[in-house]
Amino acid sequence: MIGSAGTGKTTLLRALCSIPGLAKKGLLLLAPTGKARVRLEDQTGMRGSGQTLAQFLIQQQRYDGETGAYFPKSRAPRCGHYRTVIVDECSMLTEEQLAALIDSLSNVERLVLVGDPRQLPPIGAGRPFVDILQELEPDTFETPFPRCGPGYAELTIPRRQRGTGRADVLLASHFSGQPLDPGADAVLDEGGMGTDSGLRLVRWDHPEELQEKLVAELVEVLDLDGPRDELGFEESLGGVRKGDTPWAFFQNQFRDNPGAATKAEAWQMLSPVRAGPVGVDALNRMLQARFRAKVRELAEAEGWGRKVPRPVGPQMLLYGDKVINVANQRGRDVWPRPEGETYLANGDIGIVVGQYKYQTSRLRGLPRKLEVEFSGQSGFKYQYYPGEFGDEARNPLELAYCLTVHKTQGSEFDKTFVVLTNPCWLLSRELLYTALTRHEDRLVILHEGPLVRYRGYASDEHSEIARRMTNLFVDPLPREVPVNSQQRFLEEGLIHRTERGHLVRSKSELVIADKLHARGIDYAYEDPLVLSNGRTRYPDFTIADHALGVTFYWEHLGMLDDRGYRARWEEKRAEYLENGIRPPEDGGGPEGTLIETRDDAGGRLDAAAIASLIDRVIVG
Repeated sequence: MIGSAGTGKTTLLRALCSIPGLAKKGLLLLAPTGKARVRLEDQTGMRGSGQTLAQFLIQQQRYDGETGAYFPKSRAPRCGHYRTVIVDECSMLTEEQLAALIDSLSNVERLVLVGDPRQLPPIGAGRPFVDILQELEPDTFETPFPRCGPGYAELTIPRRQRGTGRADVLLASHFSGQPLDPGADAVLDEGGMGTDSGLRLVRWDHPEELQEKLVAELVEVLDLDGPRDELGFEESLGGVRKGDTPWAFFQNQFRDNPGAATKAEAWQMLSPVRAGPVGVDALNRMLQARFRAKVRELAEAEGWGRKVPRPVGPQMLLYGDKVINVANQRGRDVWPRPEGETYLANGDIGIVVGQYKYQTSRLRGLPRKLEVEFSGQSGFKYQYYPGEFGDEARNPLELAYCLTVHKTQGSEFDKTFVVLTNPCWLLSRELLYTALTRHEDRLVILHEGPLVRYRGYASDEHSEIARRMTNLFVDPLPREVPVNSQQRFLEEGLIHRTERGHLVRSKSELVIADKLHARGIDYAYEDPLVLSNGRTRYPDFTIADHALGVTFYWEHLGMLDDRGYRARWEEKRAEYLENGIRPPEDGGGPEGTLIETRDDAGGRLDAAAIASLIDRVIVG
C-alpha cells in the first residue's frame, strides 16, 4: 500500500486493524524507527503493540545491536505467532532488513508493506520497496482513486495538509517524480502563490543573512516577543513560565501536567547537510546561543546554588534543550520503571526535563545528570550521565532544534523550517520531496538564491533511487544520460527516456515525445513561458514552427477526475486564453495554439490517437 505523504495510509491501516478477529489471529506492527513506530501505534489506535524492526529481529536472533547489522539466519527459529504483519515506512528498508524480516516469519497470511516510494531511499543497500512496487504495479487500474490492482493499492489524495489546492502540497508534488499537477508550476513562480498560509518562501544569499532571516521567521511563526525572547522560545518547546523567573521550567508528564515532550515535535528545522555555516551543527549552536543564554548561565554557575546540570558533551547540552537519541538502546535507567524491558530507538526526539533542583527537591548534592522525556514515551525520564559524553565518546544525545532531512524521514511535525542551499552535492529529487512533506500545518522554506533554481532537481537526472543499480527481480539495465555536462548512469526501468535521449515524467509524455520525434518535429520539454502578466508557466511541450511563425503549447492532463486538479487546470487554461493562446478548434491564437490531451479511464494514452493528432494539428 503506497501513497504520497499525508494521503491517509495509516488511517486506512486503522480500519484494517479494527477488523474483528484480526488481532485474535495475531497482528504484528513494525516500523524501521522508533518515531515511525510511535506514529503507527497512534494512528492505528494500538498503543504499546508496535515494535521497531530492530526490537523484533533482535528477539529472532537476526539483528546485532552492537554492530547494527541485519541478517537472515537459517538455523534460528522462525516466529509463527502472527497471521498479519504490517510494516510501515518501507521506503527506509534496506535489502538486509527486508531479508532478515522475511526469514524470521512463518505462517503469515498477509504481509502488508506500507510506504511512500518517492521519499529518500534507505541508508544502506538497495531499494527493495521500489523494486516490489515495480513488480506489482498493474499496467491499468480499475479506478483512478485509489489506484488498485492485485496485491497493490495506491492512495492519491492528500489529507494531512487540510484544504484544497494548497501551495505547499503542490510544491512537494513537483519533486514526487509523478506527472505534474497543472498548478505545480505556478508555485515555482514566487510571485504567483497568492496568500497561501501553508507555505512561505524566504530567499537568502549569504549565511549571515540566513541566520537573521531564520530568527525572524521563528519569531513570526512561533509568536515570539522579539528575536531575544528566550522564554517564548522555551514555551514553544514545552516549557512553563513561573512567576518572574527568567527561564522556563521543563517537567515530564505527571498527573495533570502534560509534560514538556508533548511539544517536542510542534516545530522542526531541517537542513540537507550537517557541516558548514548552513548545516545542522551550526544552526543548532546558533539557536542554543540565541535562545538558551540564561539557562547556560544557570548551568555554569559556581557553588552550591547551581540548580541544573553543567553543560554536557561537545554540544554543551542544557536543561530544557530539544535532543535526539542517536543509537538503538536497551536497558537504560528510567524513572518510573516501566513494565518490561526499556528500549530507545535511534531517532527518538525528546526534551531534557532534569535534573532541576527545586527548593523542595529531595536531590542530594548538585544536579549532575540529564533526564530526558521522549515524545513517544511520555511520563518517563531516561537518565544520561556526563561520562557517556565526550570528544571520543559515542555521545548518545545530540541537539535537535535542527535535524538533517534523513533523520526526519518517517516523522511528522506541525510546522517545519526547511533550509536549502544550492549548489549542494546532497540535493536530490527524493531529498527535496521528503523535506517538503514533513509538516502538517505550515512550511517555511529558506532557499539560497531564486527558488526556480531548484526546479531542475525534479527530473529523473537527479533521482537518487534511479542511480541505484540494484533490483530484486530483474538484472539492472544502466542507461547513460547527460547531467550538467557530465554523464550519469540511471536504471532504465525507473526512468522515462525518450528516443532523443531526454527524460520526461510519465509514460504518456514519453509517447507524445517519441511520436513528435518520429515525425521529425523538434520540441522543448517544460520550457519556461513568460506570460503577459509576468508569471512564468512550464508547458509540457513547446513546438515552435519558425517558418510559419506558429508555436504550439502541449499540455497532457492525467487526473481530471480529481476536482482540485481539474479546477487548477481550468485556471491555468484561462490564463492561456487570456494571453492569446487558444485551442486548434478556435483556429489557434495570436500567441500560440494550445493542445490538450488526456489519459483514458484505465490511465493509458492512445498512441495511435496521438499520432493522428500530430498529423492533423501540427503537420497538416
